[in-house]
Amino acid sequence: MPDYFIPRERDMLFRRIEQLSPEQRSRDGKINGHQLVGHFNNSLREICGLQPPSRHGNLAQRTLGKWLVFHLIPWPESPPKNSAELAEFVGSADLKSFADDHADFVSLLQAFERHCAQHSLAPHPLFGRLSQKEWGKYMFLHLDYHLTMFDIHGEFHARK
Repeated sequence: MPDYFIPRERDMLFRRIEQLSPEQRSRDGKINGHQLVGHFNNSLREICGLQPPSRHGNLAQRTLGKWLVFHLIPWPESPPKNSAELAEFVGSADLKSFADDHADFVSLLQAFERHCAQHSLAPHPLFGRLSQKEWGKYMFLHLDYHLTMFDIHGEFHARK
């Protein structure tokens, strides 16, 4: 299973992230590259404890749901359907310039790595407490899912 903390796989993700542009659209056309970076930043701020979570999981999501997502089924996230869902998806913070938000994204990924190494990440909003191995799987799957929705593929997809 891919893992964000395997240097080769993390480097591949970073190469893919560098291909993202602000005007690029997801396959379904619902979000652009800048909004995706806002989503990543919002998610990373939550798990690094820099802002409160936007939602909370239940017992089923923290147990069976977590196991299914990490071991059996494809990533279950669905794109926003309306303006309220889009605002939640992108996050409560206003978007700045794409360059600034992209730089924040890289900085927040580095903060994620530090917090994970120190075992100081907040519980995941849906899946609850995760081990370092689970955080590595989660981060890889989350980034991979969204980058793939923008047709930015990596070696992982070639191996499937």
